[in-house]
Order: sequence, then C-alpha cells, then structure tokens
Amino acid sequence: MYPFSGIVGQDDAKLALAIAAVDPGIGGVLLSGMKGTGKSTLVRSFVNILPDQTVVSDCVYGCVPDDDRFLCDSCRDAAEAGKSLGTITRRPSLVTVPLGVTEDRLLGTINVEKLLKEGFKEFLPGLLANANNQVLYVDEVNLLSDNITDDILDACAGGFNTVEREGVSVTHPARFVLVGTMNPEEGNLRPQILDRFAMSVDVRTEMNPLRRIDIIERNLAWETDSERFGNAFGKADARLRKTISAARRRLEGIRLPVSAIETVAGAMSSLKVDGQRPDLVTIRAARAWAALEDRGEVNIEALKSVAPLCVCHRTRSGGMNQPPEPDELMEVLEKNSSASKSAGQRYFDPEKVLTGEE
Repeated sequence: MYPFSGIVGQDDAKLALAIAAVDPGIGGVLLSGMKGTGKSTLVRSFVNILPDQTVVSDCVYGCVPDDDRFLCDSCRDAAEAGKSLGTITRRPSLVTVPLGVTEDRLLGTINVEKLLKEGFKEFLPGLLANANNQVLYVDEVNLLSDNITDDILDACAGGFNTVEREGVSVTHPARFVLVGTMNPEEGNLRPQILDRFAMSVDVRTEMNPLRRIDIIERNLAWETDSERFGNAFGKADARLRKTISAARRRLEGIRLPVSAIETVAGAMSSLKVDGQRPDLVTIRAARAWAALEDRGEVNIEALKSVAPLCVCHRTRSGGMNQPPEPDELMEVLEKNSSASKSAGQRYFDPEKVLTGEE
C-alpha cells in the first residue's frame, strides 16, 4: 500500500483526513477533483496513519470495549452483567462501498427464511456493520442514488445503523471515518447532500514543476520496489499515527473559549451561510486541529486553519448565493474575532448547560 507520507502536496486533503481521524463523529470528508489527482491513493493510504485498535475479539461489529456509548447489544449486555470482554488488537481497514450497492448490502437485512421457519431473528450484517471503527470509502459518491448516500450520511452522523424488516428492528454501532471521492466532470452532488459532508476539499492538479518532478520520481520508485519505498516513508507514517493517537487522548481536554464560539457564530451569520451545521463542524474541527497541534485551547489560528474545509462548500441565503471564497471567509473571521475579544477569556462549560445555568 502506498504510504500516506509519500504523497506529494495535497496538504488540505491530508489535514481534513487527519481531523476526521481524531474526531470521527465530526462527519464525512469529501475529496473532489479531476481524474489523476491522487484522490483514491490518498484514501487507500489513509489507513496507514490510523492507530491500532483494541476491539472485542468475538464481536461481529468490532466494538471498542472502553467506549460504552457505541456498544452493540451483545457487548453491552455482557458488560452490564459484569462479564469480561476478550479483546484483540488490529489494524484499521478500508471498507469500500461499490457503485450500484443495494440497501440490503449496505444496511444489512433480516434472514426472513429463518425467521419464518424457526422463529429465530438472524441479522445479516451489511457494509455499515463491517465499517464500524473502520474507514468507509465511497468512490464516485456523486453517482450513487440519493437514498443510499443519505443512509450512509445518517449513520455517519449518528454513529448507529437501524434496520427494520418484517416487523423486526435491529440497531448496531456504525461509527466510522467516512471518505467520499468524486470527479465533478461526471456530475455534481446536490447541495442538500454536499452540505451533509463535514469537510470538503478540492483536490487540484499540481502545477508546480518541481513538485510534479517529485510525483514522477516517487511513483517510479514505488513501481521499482514498493517494499523499500514503503520502508523509506514508514517512519513518517508511524509518527503521524502517534500524533493522531495522542490527539485523540487530548481532544476532550481542549479548552473552548466563549470568544471562539462567538467568532464562528458571528462569521456564519455575516456570511448568511445556510443552517447551523457549518458553525458546529467548524468548532469541532478547530478542537481536533488544536489537539493535533498540541495546543491547549481553540484560538483564531485554529479557526482559520479549518474553516475553509468546513464552510467553503456551503450554500448561502437559502441557496441563492454561491459558497463563500476563502479570502472572504478569513476576513469575516478576523473581523468577528476582534469584536468577540470584549467578552474576556471565559471558557465554554457544558455543565452550565446541562444544569440549566445557561
């Protein structure tokens, strides 16, 4: 597999993928670009920088035992009964959604024959079950039917998949890093679907001749001896794995100044960006960026680093205006950052919301 660190350039795409790795619940990453720009290589090499996982050994969904929010019924019942959950360590893998996939193959289905003959409810897991705690890759997402895309995005946002067939309902965890790729030459995503992706990156053809030389030389070296090429960049991938693993541990401790929330809310309001998703995603991505950079709190640098990924694919004014340009977004963030400094250095405290103090 081509090493992630061996890919030349594409810094925005790499950052978006790293942020999604730190906080999988943030939503999907869309890589949009012309053919031959390395989108598929980026996605396939992405698993190289994901940390190893400790999962329940005999669980069909690969539940993470120390995260009781996303346990299947079987693992939760065993844990509540005080039973020890055996574990194994594994490398994350890539689960690919093929073009033309059916809902039964994606979501899973009930074995109706067994249900009718034996009265036994047997769930046949689909791709979303296989993708739990893995990377779900949707190539040519713009060519999928809208209902399939909605199913994937619903599971990505909620972390669970629910299947209802023949009066039987089954719910299982489906928490994955979603990555979609598309070539705009083959058609665009509807704005309603595009908005559901947390981050979107335009993967452009490299025009710098020196970088193009690097791309040629690295690909020729890979074709000559892929094992030695992988070893040459393996240390860099290992460092990235450690960085992401540490960032995951730091994430919950990243402080969120009230001024940062005010900056984002004011900027999105000024830009007339549709919906509240851009605000929420920008804040979550900024926290993940701060965790990656080993910063203690979210600041204007964090917001500026992630906002183009989170906002520049959003419609405005009810779809009447085009998405904001990066320069416009930076200007509005800076303006609202200056205005919010008068609030002082207070930090968001979820306890105040949970106890009704705010």
